[in-house]
Amino acid sequence: MHPLKIIALFIGILLSIHTIAQTTLTYDEVNTKSYALYEKGSWKELLVYGKEAVEASQDFTLLRLRMGYAAFMLNNFSEAINQYEHVLKNDSYNSSAHYYLYLAKTNLNKSELAGTHIKYLSKEIIEQERIKSFALTSIGVEVSYKQTDALTRDNPIYTRLHLGNRLSNNVYLTQSVATYNQTLNEQLLVGVTNKNNISINQFEYYNKLTINLNTKWQLKAGYHFVYTPFNNLVFNNNLFLAGIKYNSNFFDVQADAIVGNVNDSSFNQYNLQLGYYPLGNLNVYGFSTFMLKPNTANSFNFKQVIGFKLIKNIWLEANATLGKFTNLAENDMLYLYNAIDANNFKGGVVTHFLIGKKTNINLGYTFEQRQFYKRTTTFNQHSITGGLSWKF
Repeated sequence: MHPLKIIALFIGILLSIHTIAQTTLTYDEVNTKSYALYEKGSWKELLVYGKEAVEASQDFTLLRLRMGYAAFMLNNFSEAINQYEHVLKNDSYNSSAHYYLYLAKTNLNKSELAGTHIKYLSKEIIEQERIKSFALTSIGVEVSYKQTDALTRDNPIYTRLHLGNRLSNNVYLTQSVATYNQTLNEQLLVGVTNKNNISINQFEYYNKLTINLNTKWQLKAGYHFVYTPFNNLVFNNNLFLAGIKYNSNFFDVQADAIVGNVNDSSFNQYNLQLGYYPLGNLNVYGFSTFMLKPNTANSFNFKQVIGFKLIKNIWLEANATLGKFTNLAENDMLYLYNAIDANNFKGGVVTHFLIGKKTNINLGYTFEQRQFYKRTTTFNQHSITGGLSWKF
C-alpha cells in the first residue's frame, strides 16, 4: 500500500477512536463524576472534565452550575460568567446563576452591569447583600498636589469629591465636584490684566449616567461643567458625552463622543477604548484608549493602562498618555486637562490598597512634561495624588 494511504488510514482510525471515546460518556456518568469532584473541591479537575463532557455532547444545567462555581472558586470570574450564561440559556430565571453572575461581575469591577441580575435574586440574598434598588453606592475624595520646576508657574492643587448612586437596578449616576487652584505669571496672555499674578480658582461639576440595556450592552451619557477664571476673564466650559459599551467575558469595548466648548473654542473628541482581563480577574488587566480630536494641530492621543495584583489586596497600575495635547478629556470625561501650557507627555503609577471589601486607598505619582504657552521651551510637573473611597 502507498505510504500516504497508510498515513491517511492511520489518522482516520485515530479520529474514529476519538469520536467513539467521546460518545461513550453518559449522563449518569458525567453527573456522578462532576458531583464527586464538586464535593471534593477539585475545582481545576472539575472544570477540565466538564469541558470534556460538553465536547462529548453531555451538556446539562447541573454540570454548568458546577463548572461555573469551580471557575468562581478559582477566581476566574470571566469563565464563571461564561458557564452561568449557559445555564440561563435553558433556565433564564435560575437564581443561583444570577447570584454568581452578580458576584462575578462585581469582582471584575463592573458593579453597574451586575445590577442586571438583581431582580432575579431571592429576598434572602438581597437582604444578605443589603441591596436596595435606590441607594448610595459609593463616596470618595481625591487630592493631588502638583509641583513644577518653572518659576512662573506656582504649584497647583486639585481636589475632588465624588458620589455614586443606584437610581434603579439598571440606572446608575456618578457625580463629582472638584477645584483646581494655581497662580501663574504669563505675559503672552492677551486681554488678561495683572499678568504677573494670574489667579486660577477653577470649579468643576461632573455627572455620568450609566444605563444597562441588557447583560452585555450599556449606554453612557455625561455632562462636565468647568468654571475657569483668569483674573478679569472668565470661561464657562460645557462638555457633553454620549457612548455605548459592549461587555464580553474577557474584554469590553467602548465608543464615545465628547462635544462642547473649552475656553470659548469648540471641542470635539472621539474615543475608542478596549479593556481586557486575560486571566478572567483583576490579577492582570489593561485599558487601551484611542483619542481623536479632529481639526486640531495634534489630533491623536493614545492612553495605555496596565494593572496587576502585587500581593493580597494591593494592586499596582501604570499609565501613560502619548501625544501632545492642550485640551484633553480622559476617563469618561471625568478629568479635563485645559491648562494654557501644552502637555508633551503624561505618565505615572498608582498603588491601590483594598481594606476589607469596601474601602480603597490609592496613592499615585504622575510626571508631565509641559511646553510653555506659545513657546518651545519646556518644564516638568510632578504630582502626588491620594484618594480614599468607600463602596456600600
